[in-house]
Amino acid sequence: MSLPSPSRLIFASLSLGSVFLLARAALGGGFGGKELAVVFVWVVFSTLGVFFPWLQMYVPALCRIPAGRAELALTFDDGPHPVSTRRVLALLAPTRHRATFFVLGDKVRRHPELAREILAAGHTLGIHGDYHDRLHSFRCPGRVAREIARARSSVEAACGVRPDWFRPPLGHTSPLTALGLRRTDVRVVGWSARGYDGLPGSEPKAIAARVEPDLKDGAIVLLHDAAERDDFEPPGVRALPEILAMLDARGLTSVGLR
Repeated sequence: MSLPSPSRLIFASLSLGSVFLLARAALGGGFGGKELAVVFVWVVFSTLGVFFPWLQMYVPALCRIPAGRAELALTFDDGPHPVSTRRVLALLAPTRHRATFFVLGDKVRRHPELAREILAAGHTLGIHGDYHDRLHSFRCPGRVAREIARARSSVEAACGVRPDWFRPPLGHTSPLTALGLRRTDVRVVGWSARGYDGLPGSEPKAIAARVEPDLKDGAIVLLHDAAERDDFEPPGVRALPEILAMLDARGLTSVGLR
């Protein structure tokens, strides 16, 4: 059994301390500046745990792959899309690089052939939710488990593969999602490098520059092969050729998560 992460231990300690202080104040023990500071730190720290999966505060998350093999993992979120996903596949096709696509269940139901094309090209599939729910971390555990199950079933119906990997929408986790995830057998994936290409307006060179310092052995790189609402092509698609050139120059190979 793996030990809890340091962040989780700190969170547990702060939670117990805050509950104790609030209970003492309710019983007439007073609530001064020191007590307020403890509760404030707890609120800030627990919020950081929602936004940064690498803290491993609520759920274990894979944020790096094993180093030592000159490999990293390119990952793509929010697809599949008939145009932009196929552009990514076309850019990867003549190279040795393979990737993992974290797909949305509703898009797979609309475009099941794309899930099959991703697998046929030698890449792997994960799930990113049944749809891109920005309030995912606030949902009740039962809903979290049901939506994961529906997304997995959609992928399995499309191509006969049952994905094990799950990247939460926006990467957010919480105590609620942790309870929901315990009802499934998916493994949560975070990242160690991020292009911030999920919004329009970024220049491809800026995206490549953001990930460049972290393109290292064992990294997990977060990019997008589709927009959340399919209303634009993520600029990371146009940044991909430069990112692949960086990998080649460093002797690194992207592999799909297995």
